Amino acid sequence: MDFVNELRKRGNRITNAREVVCKILETSGHEHFTVEELHKLALKKDKSIDLATVYRTLELLENINLIEHSHQAHGSGLYFLKEAYSNIHIVCESCDDIADLDQATSKKVNKLIKNKTDFKEITNHFVYTGLCKKC
Repeated sequence: MDFVNELRKRGNRITNAREVVCKILETSGHEHFTVEELHKLALKKDKSIDLATVYRTLELLENINLIEHSHQAHGSGLYFLKEAYSNIHIVCESCDDIADLDQATSKKVNKLIKNKTDFKEITNHFVYTGLCKKC
């Protein structure tokens, strides 16, 4: 998807800095970024990009459902391309490796929560933590 075009169609101003951030995200696949990591990558392409621009761009992209984020217990949020289903992440507390639970497992977890709470729709914006096999 062309993030810049989507923002432009909605009347948002497109600066070089915003375009750089969008291109990094568009080509990331399902990589996960903290704001700080994304800012460091953007600075390699344009040294004038400030952290506030990265935050504002992420907020805009999340508002139009192109990206989403998850909260970590003790750390920055993780931003990633929005998928067709809710994505549950597990982060290793030792090496920061990130694993995604597959769609079937995510559905089982959401079904369990629905049954316990009588909610009909479940989404999440949190990250499980633990220690991976390597650690």
